This record gives sequence, structure tokens and C-alpha cells, in this order.
Amino acid sequence: MKKFYTLILLAFTVLQLQAQQLMVQQEAGKLYVPHTVQPKENWYSVGRMFNLSPSVIAGFNGLKMDKGLSIGQKIKIPLNDQNLAQGGQPAADEAFIPVFHTVKEKEGLYRIGQTFNKVSADQLKAFNKMKTDDVVIGSNLVVGYLKVKKELSPLAGAAVLPPATVASKPATTTEAPKATTSPAATPKPVNPPPVVIKEPEKKEPVAKPVEDKPAPVTKPAEEKPVVPPPTIVRNDAPSTEGAFAAVYKDQSKGDNQTTGLAGIFKSTSGWKDGKYYVLMNKVSPGTIVKITSVSTNRVVYAKVLGEIPPGKENDGLLIRISNAASAQLQVAEGSKFDVSLVY
Repeated sequence: MKKFYTLILLAFTVLQLQAQQLMVQQEAGKLYVPHTVQPKENWYSVGRMFNLSPSVIAGFNGLKMDKGLSIGQKIKIPLNDQNLAQGGQPAADEAFIPVFHTVKEKEGLYRIGQTFNKVSADQLKAFNKMKTDDVVIGSNLVVGYLKVKKELSPLAGAAVLPPATVASKPATTTEAPKATTSPAATPKPVNPPPVVIKEPEKKEPVAKPVEDKPAPVTKPAEEKPVVPPPTIVRNDAPSTEGAFAAVYKDQSKGDNQTTGLAGIFKSTSGWKDGKYYVLMNKVSPGTIVKITSVSTNRVVYAKVLGEIPPGKENDGLLIRISNAASAQLQVAEGSKFDVSLVY
């Protein structure tokens, strides 16, 4: 009877843990999830639950293992390389349980990603199956996955299969080179040499080799236009003012104008789709800003992702724009330059 009661109590504890979301906290730059000790739990069972050595958990909490845990005691479970996954798929014996962060005021995807191990905005969008960069204050975003052993952790019942991450995208880029290798099959025109060899046997058609010369001359002429297209495509993207230009015209404007110094951050967005982004303080995420380079007089329209992170490298900056936007403005990457803003 006592054993039956213990099993029921354990099942109730598991259901209680699965019902609540694991919320990530941060202390002195280290990530952790809070845990309230349940009946029958000890350092070892908690360690198995969260896929960590019990001594690591005790040390993180400033406690010693020779002193047992008490029911209702609140402890912190550290998240590190052993039990936190922010990319890839679980192994056959593993389970991934999502861990969440509640969006705060003035937080955008970029700033949230920087807080949680510098995860990219594209990765966060993949975790949460988001189609846009807009986030809602108070909503819970998946920022990673607790990685546990299926046979050891009662939390494995709350596992989910992570969506394909950004790292899987290169699969499409490997197909592109295959397409470029197929045109290489065009050297089939080199087959005429056998014809040239046959003609010398006739000894008379000495003029025929001259007929072969025009053919190769026209072939390179056809290949030369093939080289410009890539550069033409890249010049077309910078020749536009960005995909958000039309949205800027539709949004309600406060006619705010200002000038200041701009910096640059690296981004994979904007190079092909013209979606330019900017970090700016005291402006709501999602706002479209018109940016004009004072030196080149070129213009782009960019969406505000969030605020500029604190740091000496950002002192005195009005904005930071994506490197795709800086390329459109024709300013050197890595430099700081004067801009004029309207939003």
C-alpha cells in the first residue's frame, strides 16, 4: 500500500512539473531555471531530472550535498552546455523540453537573443515558428531546450521536437553550386575537335579549321553575359531603398527628425530580400525609420528590432544598422558615419 501511494505521489509530481513552463532566469550572466523541491526528491533524483551532476546543482546554489533537501525548498538549476540545447535535434536517448523567456518592454528579438547566449533572431523565429520579427510584451518565447535523458528524467513526457533550425539552411546553398556545375557541361562544344581531326584526313579542307575558329569566338561571347547576372542581381538589391519603403509611407508618422552617428552590425537579412533592420533606443520595435547617409545622400528604410545593447563600443551612437543596409548606403563596413533620420 505504501509503495502504491509513493507511485501516485510521483505521478502527481511529474504532472505538476509538466503543467508549468520552464522559465529561464539569469544571474551574473549565468542562466538557470527555478525548481521547488517535491516530496521524495533528493540531490540525486533532481540531478537525474535535469541531466546534471548533483554536485554542480549544489555548488550553483552555494549548498553542500551532506545537507539534504527540504520539501518546498526553492533551488536554481543551472543551464549549461550539458543540459541546454539551442540548435540541432535530440539524440535517440534524449528529449528536448522547451524553456521560455517572458518578453519585456522595449525588448526585440535581437536583444533577447543577445541575452540568451547570443542566439540569432532567425533562430528564435524558428524556435517559435514566427513569420515576422514582431514580438508581444508579456508573451513567452522559446529561447532553447532543456536536454534530458528519456529513461532518467520524469520531465521527458513534456518533450517536443524542435523545428528545423537556421543551421539547416545551408542545405539549400549546396544545391545552388550543383546548378552552376551543370552549365559546365556546355563544354560539349569541345567535341568539334574530332571533326577537325577527320577533316585533316581529307587534306583539302584546310579552310575548315578557320570555320571552327568562329564557333569558339561566339561561344565565349555567350559565356560573358552569364558572368554579369550575379553582379546585376546584387546591384539591383542595393539599388532599392528596401522592402519596408512602402510600409513607411503607410504608417502614421510623428515627423520626428534627428541626426547623429551610426554604427553597423552583421546580419544575414537584406542581401536578397531588401529587408533592412536597425537598433535604436527609445523607439518602439517594429517602427519603420527613413535613414539618409549624410556623406553619400543615399536612403534606406529599416525596421527597428530593439534597443542598442549597452557597452563602450556603442557609446555616442544614435543607431546601429545591418551591414546589408550599410552596403546600400555605400558606406564601409565597420565604420561609423553620420546619418539623418525621419520616423
